[in-house]
Amino acid sequence: MSIKPDFANMSAMELRAYVLEHRDDEEALHAYLDKLHMENPNSRVYRPEDNVAEAIAGYLKDKQQKAG
Repeated sequence: MSIKPDFANMSAMELRAYVLEHRDDEEALHAYLDKLHMENPNSRVYRPEDNVAEAIAGYLKDKQQKAG
């Protein structure tokens, strides 16, 4: 049995790499998703049944205005 790394002290990139290598480790996945949410609290996860057309249109409009 190996000792799990300290997920709290890992960067998002390190956690991502760990999750990709240990796809069955749900604790690591949750730690990674929590870290991503802390870095970008306004992010949203969409479900497959969600209609994301409005969100995409808003994102593209904001991006265009910032570039404009």
